[in-house]
Amino acid sequence: MSIRDSIEKRLLRRGAVMVQMVLFGGTVAIGVAALAVDTGMMFSARQELQSAADAAALAAAAKLGSSGDARALATLEAESIANANRVMGSDADLLEADVVFGHAVLVAEKYDFYPNSQPYDAVRVKVRRDQTVQDGPVSLLFAKSFGKGTANVSASAVAMIVPRDISLVIDLSGSMNDDSELRHYSRFESEKSGFIDGVQINLHQIWKHLPVASGKAGVKNGQNPAAPGVASVGDNQPATGAGTPQSAGGYAGAGNEPSGGAGTASGPRFGWMTGWGDDIVLGSYSPQSDSGFYYIPRSQTCASADVIANLTESGYTSAERSALLSGSNDSDDSRYRRRVQVLLGLAGWKSGKSGGKYSSGGNGDDRVDSNELTQAVSYPYSDGSWSGYVDYAASSSTQMKATDSNLRYRYGLKTFVNYLLEQVPANNQTPQLAGTPEEPLFSVKNAVQLMINDIIMLDTMDHASLETFAQYGNHRIDLYDASLGASQAEALQQIADQLFTFQASHDTSTTNIGGGMQMAIEELTSNRARSAASKMIILLTDGKPNVDDRNEYVGNNDARAINWAQSQAQAARDLGVSIFTIGVGGDLNEELLVEMASKPENYFFADNQPDNAKGGQPLYVDQLKDIFRTLGGKRPVQLIQ
Repeated sequence: MSIRDSIEKRLLRRGAVMVQMVLFGGTVAIGVAALAVDTGMMFSARQELQSAADAAALAAAAKLGSSGDARALATLEAESIANANRVMGSDADLLEADVVFGHAVLVAEKYDFYPNSQPYDAVRVKVRRDQTVQDGPVSLLFAKSFGKGTANVSASAVAMIVPRDISLVIDLSGSMNDDSELRHYSRFESEKSGFIDGVQINLHQIWKHLPVASGKAGVKNGQNPAAPGVASVGDNQPATGAGTPQSAGGYAGAGNEPSGGAGTASGPRFGWMTGWGDDIVLGSYSPQSDSGFYYIPRSQTCASADVIANLTESGYTSAERSALLSGSNDSDDSRYRRRVQVLLGLAGWKSGKSGGKYSSGGNGDDRVDSNELTQAVSYPYSDGSWSGYVDYAASSSTQMKATDSNLRYRYGLKTFVNYLLEQVPANNQTPQLAGTPEEPLFSVKNAVQLMINDIIMLDTMDHASLETFAQYGNHRIDLYDASLGASQAEALQQIADQLFTFQASHDTSTTNIGGGMQMAIEELTSNRARSAASKMIILLTDGKPNVDDRNEYVGNNDARAINWAQSQAQAARDLGVSIFTIGVGGDLNEELLVEMASKPENYFFADNQPDNAKGGQPLYVDQLKDIFRTLGGKRPVQLIQ
């Protein structure tokens, strides 16, 4: 064989080997590529399943803050969210058994999940694609060539409701009883612009909740001497005794007749102001025809038949009645005050006239002098006076008169209770008002109680503090501290209990929103606040600040008061605090409250306009309940595994 033939044979053998290597290498390469594609598909499927598991767990955890069957709602929500996610073109699937509820416990700054442990504040969700679910395993492209056409893929996630440190910041300024006052019974002028429709005020309920013991017994108290010459009239001066056996309270029906006995006692009665009179019905009430009023205009003769009858029945002579009914001496403020008090049965008049009701005293002229008053009814509250009430009802500058000028010079239980609300509303003036349903404050109290109830029922370790504000911000109740011995539920209930002891203008009547926010920030950054808890402020106010950062009154919606409130809201946001603002009433600074909220949807409006479906009561009576229950269950959630 020649050298040439030998070389050619070797080349032919090498070529055959190369062809075999190329064929084998190509097959391997294709297999590797197929494996890479299928592996990528499985990785992608796992990622999509993990996203579905995360979303389903977060959605389920959020439902744990619901009232009702929270676990059933959470399971349905997890299934819905899982099915809405696509895994390799088909639905992600979730079995009911793959939703496991449990309790999250903070251990060394990390939450551990304890399945089936209460309280249920966390949930583990497993999402799968395997033979156990409707959509089955994930289909592979190339692995089927090797006898494996599908793969089982799953992912799980654990999410929990994050415990909250909540600071409730409640407005206790003077406006928090406006919807109980006569100033809002009819269309009234806004402090911002224009006019606002009236609401069905609850002044009658305020009166009914004042202690009867703060009034006097009124006519027929059985403890007064007979009038001179009228031996059969044994009760000639009202309001000086215990009222037994007659009602110690006022007459619940129309008119000033104090009859009916103990079973009909309603609110307290004062002198001849014994009956409530007509109901204040939105849209149809008339002070002029109200049988509960005595109309005693200044510098005019009083022609009220009820006043004349009271004077006659209590033993005043014709000459005394003429002097008392005349307004000829009213140019003297003090004499007018004293004359009205006698006409209201709040004091007797020793006139000194011949044959008069009282046998001694008095100079015999037609004027009611200070030394001629007798059997005076003591003013029943800490601050204010009967003279102050007379001045109020006679004034041309009261808020009630601004709404309806016909309320001026009308004396009776309505205007007296309104005097308490408008002129002496503070706790050191009329503490009994704290036990009355002042609106909108009473609706706020009830709504906070519902929120506390929900937090206690859901048992998810929320802590709360109470801050209030008027002229100053006041810290009232600390965030929960277990070392003090009370349970978490007891600590939460203390907030509602203390709030029910407060009243509008509890300390002062002005509005320092910034001061209230400052108190909340201090508490949420105190050593009582928990590092792992979400921080939240709930601010409730009419949004009309009038106090600046020096605690000085500067006027409603003054720029200095607004800037102070805004600066404290920004300080809270800078600390990561979520701020929810609730504006109560129709006459409020909505722009400020929207701006103070962490985001626009964190602002809620509770409207004081009439709810015609419920007799004209303000809409916020129900709205506030819904808002606070929403916030009670509006817990943040986070993934912990």
